[in-house]
Amino acid sequence: MATHDNIHIPGQSFPHWIWFTIEFFIVLGIALGISHQLTPVFEDIVVSQNWVCIQESHITTCSQEEEVTTNVQMLIWIFWGMITAIFFTWYIVIRGLILKKPILGNRS
Repeated sequence: MATHDNIHIPGQSFPHWIWFTIEFFIVLGIALGISHQLTPVFEDIVVSQNWVCIQESHITTCSQEEEVTTNVQMLIWIFWGMITAIFFTWYIVIRGLILKKPILGNRS
């Protein structure tokens, strides 16, 4: 049988940067999913008691609320911190040290 010169080889015709983009969005999706699932675990940890202040003429009296509230801003920091930790783990630890694949190395 004769071979054809017009065989499609994806590694030679597909733009190389697309593979990095696909990998980035896969890691982003996994990181978002993990962070979304783990954030409720921290809701009981990041609670705060707010102050209730009542001003009567020139005297202000303050006392703590009886109900504790969840500090949403701290939960957002935890959410994005977990995403950052997953990115660091994948791109530096796993990809860089274990797989020995440079992140932005020369293609050869």
